[in-house]
Amino acid sequence: MKLPPSAPEYIQDEEKIVNWLSQLTNQSPISVRSRLQQEHDNPGINVSRALHQYGVEPYKWTNELSEFYSQTDAFLYDLIVWNLNKRKRRIRRRIGKYLYKNLGPHLDILTIGDGLGVDSVYLTRGGHHVTYFETSAYAQAFAIKFFADCALDIKVLGDQNQIPQNSYDVVICLDVLEHVPDPPEFVKTITSYLKLNGHLIIHAPFYHIHPSTPTHLKSNRKYSGSLRLFERHGLSLVDGELSWAPITLEKNPSRKTDHSQFKPKLLAVRLTGLYLALGRFTILPFLWVKSYQRKGHRWFNK
Repeated sequence: MKLPPSAPEYIQDEEKIVNWLSQLTNQSPISVRSRLQQEHDNPGINVSRALHQYGVEPYKWTNELSEFYSQTDAFLYDLIVWNLNKRKRRIRRRIGKYLYKNLGPHLDILTIGDGLGVDSVYLTRGGHHVTYFETSAYAQAFAIKFFADCALDIKVLGDQNQIPQNSYDVVICLDVLEHVPDPPEFVKTITSYLKLNGHLIIHAPFYHIHPSTPTHLKSNRKYSGSLRLFERHGLSLVDGELSWAPITLEKNPSRKTDHSQFKPKLLAVRLTGLYLALGRFTILPFLWVKSYQRKGHRWFNK
């Protein structure tokens, strides 16, 4: 089976994206194009500016921050540029390859916080049955438009109470945990959506407290490099990239791990956790990440 492109052609069509954002935000195409270009040149600028305009304190969970998430359109620009980024596309391909090689096709997958829905489109084109859950009204409106334009049947949920428990083979949650006020409780909740022996695929750069990411919470830095955050809820590490982008965990595995195959790799992933744990105190060991992401920028079809 050939895996689908890591960046669907629809998300690479600049004219179409500008028109969609213009319709969703009631801004002129000129303004939208300008904000997209600014985001490309300086990632995070739209969210940072909007946070300042709303008078919301960065890096701290407050009622004002919660309202900000529901009111701002700034994340749309951030997400467009991020989904075209080389690093994000690599994460998407890694997930597709892991699922195909280890779990097979036709999986029931829940994506949590997929924003624009690009991951959901990729997974659906890979032969899986995808349910998309997102709380941002702006992002969900974009995703619905995106799914319809792709002519794909992807179930959309906006209410967490609609998500059935013990129902999914895979839950994918990328770049969400660093934003939530209570990561342990959030992990407990999303684990409950998995079937027995289901897989959670997750990426959470808790360490990345930087001016470009003002909605990452400082209170969550203590979880950087922590597998205990997941293991306490019955999840066991079964695969992962050395960078933890992403890692894969299994819910209450009933079979023993084949140590001859997995132990060296998993040991290496665990050792990387010690490096990531430095992020509990400082971002200095991770300043290279920002430079790496900037070099990986891709601008539509160029």
